Amino acid sequence: METVTTTTTQPVDQDHSDRRCRDARKLLEDGALDRAIELLEGGKRTAQVHALLGVARFRKEEYALAEAELRRALDLGGSDRELEELMAIASANSVTAVAQPVPERYDFDRDALLSGPAPVEPYAPGTRLLRKRKGTVLERGLKLTGAATGAVLGRTIGSVARMVGSDSKREVWTTWSRHNGARAILMLARRRERLNRENLYSAYPDGQLVGFVKPNQAPPPRALTARTADGSWNDLSEPMAGAAGTRFGYNTDPRKTAKETEDGTLMVPNPRTVSRELFTRAEGPDGFKKVPFLNLIAGAWIQFMNHDWVSYGDPSSEKLYKIPLAPDDPARKRLHQTHMFVGATQDDPTASPGDPTTGHINEVTSWWDGSQIYGSDEATQRRVRSGVDGKLRLDPKTGNLPLARDGQEETGFRRNWWLGLSILHTLFSKEHNHICDLLKVAYPSWGDQQLFDTARLINAAAMAKIHTVEWTPAILPNRILNTAMHSNWFGALTKLFRSKDHRRAIATFDLADPILGGVVGSQTENFGVPYSLTREFLSVYRLHSLLPDEITIQSVDGERSPRTYRLAKLRQQGSHKVTDVTPMADILYSFGIENPGQLVLNNYPRTLQNLSIPGFGFYDLGAVDILRDRERGTPRYNQFRRLIGLNPIHRFEDLTDDPEIVRKLREIYQDDVEQIDLLVGNLAEATRPAYFGFGETMFQVFILNATRRLQADRFYTVDYREEIYTPAGLAYLDGIDLKQILLRHHPELAKTGLANVANAFEPWDVGPLTAERHPLRQYEKSLQDDGRLDDVVVGE
Repeated sequence: METVTTTTTQPVDQDHSDRRCRDARKLLEDGALDRAIELLEGGKRTAQVHALLGVARFRKEEYALAEAELRRALDLGGSDRELEELMAIASANSVTAVAQPVPERYDFDRDALLSGPAPVEPYAPGTRLLRKRKGTVLERGLKLTGAATGAVLGRTIGSVARMVGSDSKREVWTTWSRHNGARAILMLARRRERLNRENLYSAYPDGQLVGFVKPNQAPPPRALTARTADGSWNDLSEPMAGAAGTRFGYNTDPRKTAKETEDGTLMVPNPRTVSRELFTRAEGPDGFKKVPFLNLIAGAWIQFMNHDWVSYGDPSSEKLYKIPLAPDDPARKRLHQTHMFVGATQDDPTASPGDPTTGHINEVTSWWDGSQIYGSDEATQRRVRSGVDGKLRLDPKTGNLPLARDGQEETGFRRNWWLGLSILHTLFSKEHNHICDLLKVAYPSWGDQQLFDTARLINAAAMAKIHTVEWTPAILPNRILNTAMHSNWFGALTKLFRSKDHRRAIATFDLADPILGGVVGSQTENFGVPYSLTREFLSVYRLHSLLPDEITIQSVDGERSPRTYRLAKLRQQGSHKVTDVTPMADILYSFGIENPGQLVLNNYPRTLQNLSIPGFGFYDLGAVDILRDRERGTPRYNQFRRLIGLNPIHRFEDLTDDPEIVRKLREIYQDDVEQIDLLVGNLAEATRPAYFGFGETMFQVFILNATRRLQADRFYTVDYREEIYTPAGLAYLDGIDLKQILLRHHPELAKTGLANVANAFEPWDVGPLTAERHPLRQYEKSLQDDGRLDDVVVGE
């Protein structure tokens, strides 16, 4: 009797369990997560039941519970690669608290966006600003002569550039990099002039000021000499130009571009298919294609900069896109989910029907003003400040950023947080406080507000200089581009005649021409279009492929064993959990010796293709990158090239001669080059100038905005002067570089390869520096008799 009972019950129980699991899978596919959990918890717990419960908990963003269920499933059922990976993601999500929105979610409000510039508190009574220095008769004469000479030479250069600066209409790719230095610079100048003339479009209707503010408003007195929290009053004739809460501008005519819709081409081809086939990084040690001449600090740096300039804010909580997951999609198999859900970009609530310029809102200031550290509103700025001697708050125990109430580091911009941002935010918060100390010594009577304002100006300019003359030549280590970027800051003649240690942005005799005399300290110029950053800028600066999927932290002195972290465990709260127990110098050293990824196809971080964000357990950022360009109306690749003055491609082979890439492009885009997405085309471009980290289509938007960010900002042009920055501030800026800042706050890094390189974004190699890894090393190994390294750029 006992034996019979046992043999007949086992199949019945198994059959019931199988049926329960089949029903649960169907409920999961239908999105009925709570009903699936109720069903699964109502009977015997097999390995399969635990696995499905883990999936349901994961999709509900209950990551600790999901990890426990998946671990139990593996204990009962043995090894399963897919379950192991899902458990690892659940564990990372639990540790890092990714289900918690940071910052707290908010939607753009029409009344707030139309309220105009935020109030600017005046300085306390008795605050003394620096007086404008008249200068000697000789200095005034040299300045006038420089202005007149620069104007004449500038017109001459413009004429020559127009004559010799045009590219062939017959070739797909531009040819400037094939020419000698002088002609190449003129060709780049010609292209920049054309882009400024033809590819700047305001986001506001004709006759309206930015943000629809009332005309003829008087600027607050403090705004004349200091940056405001929200970025207003930089342009005194356009109070809200570049300010937080205003529209993104355009580099392509918004009347010739259209947002793609769900009943049109938004999902054609499927963004998830594009991501899976064209972005996925191969597994194994050889799957990660590295940039040999760059370090991972450079990869973190561009996100650090982008957070200063651009953010579309939270996606819509009301409108969701549904991206179908193919039957063979690993995410569908793993999560029993038929679609990936993506919140739409928030619409502009200030838009009017029929307005052809309406687009989307930038939640941060577009200016190069350090807003990622200082915030883009007064409330955030108050939170990050100490209120003493102009300084920012730091944790007195660790010296790192303090933690906010939500458990993540407190700073000006906190979205998409990870360890790479933490090290740079901390470093430049420390540098801000160092600048405050310098100013306090020079001006002991200054109060907290004046010290803060001036230190912010100087610190933001330091970041702008580092990006211009260090980061850009590091990711584009081409000798012509190196010369062009130094010319932006110092001027071509200063670059030519003065060594690195003796260059000044504002010289006694300064040619008033943006090429010869430099953009910095010249006249402000916005080319008739109020300043903003553009939707196209953000579209081409999708540089996620720079990130590795794992980062190994090594110690400077070698006394601690290396530890490798998954990128997923370094997000949000995971960041400070590493910095709490690891010396910051060790993290910086590790980033300095590790290479980032190449900006090419099939090199996208797998971590970002299997991401979890608040509200969504599964989020493929690669697919979202594709969707966003289509949704926001950014033209597809070939049309984009036409609209910015480049020749279109005619066949897939124009992009690359890799037969496998060509095959996949043809298949996905149905043999139609006009369908190619902008990001795909950018990453596929194989024809690049020597040592270019990215292709020429992206480079066009770079040419325009790299200069415009400086040239439209009065704090880098007419107000880049002693009375605003102080003499000490300008002297500091002339000499500052990233290496110096790193060594100031972490002198132990002098024992590493950082001491061996000129540019801190290069790999921190020890011993002889090879041309492959240091193509533009500025210092040769041989020393001059006085002990100074030669200031020679290889190849010049």
